[in-house]
Amino acid sequence: MKKLYFLLLVIFALSLGSAYADEYDMIYRGARPMGMGGAFTGVSDDENALFYNPAGLNRIKPGEGKVIILNPGLSLNSSAMNVIDKISDKLTEDPINTLSPYIGQNMHANLMVSTPSYVRHNFGVMLLLPNIKNNTTLRRNVALQAIEDVVMDTGLIVGMSHGFLQDRLSVGADVKFLVRGAGHVTMDAVQLYTKEALSFKDIGGYGFGVDADLGAMYTFNKVAFFIPTVGLTLKNIGATKFPTRFENKTADLPDAFRLRRSLALGSKFELPNVWRFTKWLVAFDINDIGLGGSFFKKVHLGTEAWLLNFFGLRGGINQGYLTFGLTLDIPVMQVDFYTYAEELGQGAGSKGDRRIGVQLTFGW
Repeated sequence: MKKLYFLLLVIFALSLGSAYADEYDMIYRGARPMGMGGAFTGVSDDENALFYNPAGLNRIKPGEGKVIILNPGLSLNSSAMNVIDKISDKLTEDPINTLSPYIGQNMHANLMVSTPSYVRHNFGVMLLLPNIKNNTTLRRNVALQAIEDVVMDTGLIVGMSHGFLQDRLSVGADVKFLVRGAGHVTMDAVQLYTKEALSFKDIGGYGFGVDADLGAMYTFNKVAFFIPTVGLTLKNIGATKFPTRFENKTADLPDAFRLRRSLALGSKFELPNVWRFTKWLVAFDINDIGLGGSFFKKVHLGTEAWLLNFFGLRGGINQGYLTFGLTLDIPVMQVDFYTYAEELGQGAGSKGDRRIGVQLTFGW
């Protein structure tokens, strides 16, 4: 049991360290958007609209709503998977020497408990159950140390939209009622191995905050063989610091963990069906405008098509790195697989962190 706890601690309680400083903070990364390079501002036409562009709720056709009962998901990077595969039987024998080969590597894990939701034309509501984002960076400073940052979000998101000009113009907004636990700590190997519990009270704190997003989309008349749409989203307009604190504390969460205001611009081009492939589209985004990092770190490109209406194929480029996604959509159940790389440096292509995720969704 102690070995199992230590393994979970390494993967889920050590994980944002140096990465979090240069990784753009997102409350939730959807399997579909990440499979297509994160380019979703001009696409948003499902439950992901509540995080990417609330105006997209207007693009859900009347009578085509969606109910999600349960959709757990997990994403890991290659370093985390190597740790699980290679050291699970050796942690209790010699944790310091066993972890040493991973010095300097970031170990990422994102555990998504579930996001039960209901979306329909012009309205959406989602319950965000604990979404835990962790990255671990190991370093040697005389002795082995682990720099750990942990972020856990939970809450309620409600969105509404409205269409104008026969729904060619869509505007929308969402309100997010969130509880965020976050913290940062540096621990040596002995502390890691002997610590029985990791509390946000010890490494940072947790608090309640309210924020909102505003979005818009506009679809142009058909040009040649494609239909263009443009979109924009002003995210986290309140840039909440989660001021309502628990543990009888009044200070805000560490500044690195507050929500940050940013702007996303996107476009979508709907293309004709090809053979048995339908709903083919290409999307292009410039996200996180107003935050640090180079221009190309903010660039996202993606494409999506459906084969026989139940098998989704996606690909794209996220911050200079290739992405890929698959969906098997059958009655009552949907399975998503996706891979993408997140840029941990200041410029695209400088320090990519390859991640693989899977999500299982039950609903209709």
